[in-house]
Formats: sequence, C-alpha cells, structure tokens
Amino acid sequence: PKSSEYAEEGMKAPSFYQTSSLLLRRKAAKEAYRFLPSRSFCTDNGDGSQRSNSKVKIFNRDLKRKQRDRAAWLWRPNDSFVNAVAENLVDRLEDCKRTFTTALCLGGSLEAVRRLLPGRGGLEKLIMMDASYDMVKLCKSFQQDAPNENIETSFLVGDEEFLPIKESSVDLVISCLGLHWTNDLPGAMIQCKLALKPDGLFLAAILGGETLKLSIPLSVSYCG
Repeated sequence: PKSSEYAEEGMKAPSFYQTSSLLLRRKAAKEAYRFLPSRSFCTDNGDGSQRSNSKVKIFNRDLKRKQRDRAAWLWRPNDSFVNAVAENLVDRLEDCKRTFTTALCLGGSLEAVRRLLPGRGGLEKLIMMDASYDMVKLCKSFQQDAPNENIETSFLVGDEEFLPIKESSVDLVISCLGLHWTNDLPGAMIQCKLALKPDGLFLAAILGGETLKLSIPLSVSYCG
C-alpha cells in the first residue's frame, strides 16, 4: 500500500527495514529452521475438520499468523504488561527444586521469556517456537545481538495446534500470552503434555475467556 493509504487509515507506513523484512520472508519461505522430529497429537482430524469433542473454530489462524508478522515489525522492547507477565511466569521456576535441561518456549512473548530464563532452572537447551516466521526471525536477531552464552538456543516455525515436537523430548514447556489464540486449547495442551518428559513442567499465562468480549471494541479503537 502507498503511504497515503496508511495515512487515511491512521497507521504509520512501514519503514524500509520492515518492507525488506516482508520481501525477505516471502523469498525465504522455504528457509530451513531446525525442526525436531514431529508428530501431531492435536484433536483435529488433520484435514481441517474437527472431532465432535473439539471446540468451534473461533480464530482464523492464517490471519493470526499475519497479525503476528505485523507485530514483529512494530515490536516494542519495553512493554510493561508483557514484561510483568513474563517475569511472574518465569519466577515460578524458583519454586521448583528440580532442573529443566531442555525447554520449549511456545508462542506469545518469546523475547521477554528468552531474556529472563538464563540462570533459572538449570536450563541448557532452549527451543523458541512461533507460528510467525517474522516473529521467530526477530527473536533470532535478538539472540545474535545479546546471546545467552550458556544456553544452546534453536528456532522453530510451527503451529501450536500441531506441535512439531517429538514425544517425551523436553523438560519444560513455557508459553507467555500465546495459547489463548488457539481454537483447540485442550488439544494443544495435550500435545504439550506428550512433548514433556515424565515429571516435566508446563507453565503458561493466557488471557481468560471474558477478555474475548473486549476483542472487537478494542480492535476498532486501536485501528480508528
């Protein structure tokens, strides 16, 4: 879109870097991030249809992925709400006596969690996963600029509803403000459980169901 079109909608036109990022993402759609051996345990049937015990599809996952791409372009490093939620979530590791060698950080506020994890839970390996290519790319750039030297970090593009993580392979699954966008939350949580090793830990912060009522008016207010 032209700059005038953004002005009419009250939005800031994307910078040269943001536009370049989009073009690069399209050209590098087949770029290989390190995928672990995968198996889907989602309660979907795998062909887009859902079993009778699954929830109605409330969210358009493709549109949500595009929104996450846009959020990566407009990312703010000092979001007090996100930082507070992430810190509260990661702080729960201090209550655990055991160590968590391998962790999966699942969607949501990836960078805030990555920044807070070093030195907690005896972490040695970290997998950062999001459905958005641009969000994963952003996290990878932050890792390169400020690496967690004692933690081996890998990056993965994948859908929370079809978790590409093999069974019993991680000690910790942590998701900060990410899973409430799934249509099949029970199925996603089942997959997280199966990805965990015995005695593994699942930590998540999600927005409650009542917040969905505010989604439309807040979206209209934000865009207007």
